[in-house]
Amino acid sequence: MERLVHMPIDATQYAATPAADYLRELVDLFENSNIGIMVTDFNGGVRRANPAQRRLAGWADAPGGTGPAKPSARTLLGADVWERVTAAAVDGYALHNLPVELRRADGTTASALLDANGEADGGILRLVTRPAFRGSLPGTDESDTRVWHEQWSETDVSRFVDELGEDRVTALTKELEDLFELLPVPLHAMARAAEVRRTNQVHLEFLGCADEPDRFVGQNLLSIFAVEEHLIALGGSLTTEKAILNFPTTIRRLDGSLLPMRVYSSAVTRDGEFVGTRCFLFFAETSDAPDSTPYLAA
Repeated sequence: MERLVHMPIDATQYAATPAADYLRELVDLFENSNIGIMVTDFNGGVRRANPAQRRLAGWADAPGGTGPAKPSARTLLGADVWERVTAAAVDGYALHNLPVELRRADGTTASALLDANGEADGGILRLVTRPAFRGSLPGTDESDTRVWHEQWSETDVSRFVDELGEDRVTALTKELEDLFELLPVPLHAMARAAEVRRTNQVHLEFLGCADEPDRFVGQNLLSIFAVEEHLIALGGSLTTEKAILNFPTTIRRLDGSLLPMRVYSSAVTRDGEFVGTRCFLFFAETSDAPDSTPYLAA
């Protein structure tokens, strides 16, 4: 199969990567992340939802899920929240850290935090949800984060890619590229040697290099973490637990200024060997997000 002709921000990191292998990395980032990610239309119809999202919602193909076969994000979030999500997207803003009560498929509720953006002209919404944890992993209180982590597992995504024809590889690659590049939360995928393999627009914007992605992509990731003790703790958790959840840290932007953020990450392994991470950052203060809606949460 031919190599990809078009690649986004991360082109230099994947220039020699066969198309199927490149897609496999994108699918892995979606399927194996330890935060909920879904794409919906403006009516709430779910076009794509990863396992973590389905577990949060209690949807049919999650462990213990009870349905429905065609889930609705509008039903999950409730009409009032859904109105805020769609209104912000129409106005060209994102929502960050919005507290929500998820209406799960079995009739129970779950407290969560929501980040969302979208394009009204394309009819697309991108939503990221995570449990409203009290503690963190690693941390002094790991009780609730550990329960969530013990439900997570890394799965081989080859079955999603290996049987696809070339046209479908191209289409799915474009869909996932757009999703991650435009996701409302900063993401970076780190390779084994700690260089940044993948990132997205909001990450570059808050770092201060949206017009110069090479100042971050391909560079050593560790320099943006301002507190050495945090790096040690994060590295230890990835080694022993293969995960980081809701960890509070301080990120150094490229101009030297500091920003409090929360880290969620999971280890990427191949044949039992560590090969990188899937990492997402969340703004501790909603106002720090460069795309934040001016209509703050009540």
